[in-house]
Amino acid sequence: MRTTRRDAGRPRGEPIEHAILTATLDDLAEFGVEGLSIPRVAERASVNKTTIYRRWPTREQLVAAALAATLEQTSADLCDTGSLRGDLLLLMRLVTARLESPTGRALARAAMSEQASASVAAISQDPSVRAQASVLDLVARAAGRGDWDPARSSPDVVLAMLTGSVMHRVLMERLPVTPAWAEGVVEVLLRGLEPRG
Repeated sequence: MRTTRRDAGRPRGEPIEHAILTATLDDLAEFGVEGLSIPRVAERASVNKTTIYRRWPTREQLVAAALAATLEQTSADLCDTGSLRGDLLLLMRLVTARLESPTGRALARAAMSEQASASVAAISQDPSVRAQASVLDLVARAAGRGDWDPARSSPDVVLAMLTGSVMHRVLMERLPVTPAWAEGVVEVLLRGLEPRG
């Protein structure tokens, strides 16, 4: 007797990948990286396990792909506020919103876990993920206004300082990112980015 594939009739490519990565994030939020289950992700996404394994052969690669998708979404939400201060504050709000959600916290812990470290490191070193167009646009706009001297600091360093401070605040100190605290962090970054002379 012929059986119908669970994902039969579903659109291929990007829509099904989005469904899988969304299911992965939901599973991470509920069970963490140690408890992440490919069969359960497949069930959540209404696909076969083989559909997942064809794209991401290991659980670690699946976690890294979910992280990459989250980074891309954060970058896509980053718009021009008209000033470097405003852009950095917006970026901090976006990162904070991600980390303060159950899914974001689970994904951050997954990214720091030894199980996923190699795959996450590969994602973080991939220029197509690391240097998103909107972030580069932010730098170009700021440099054009004279707010950022690219010779003094690269986007990677600034982003690491900004996101690292938020991660420490939310995940380690378990304190809220208040507007005053966010403005204090951005003020330190801005002073370091001001062109000399």
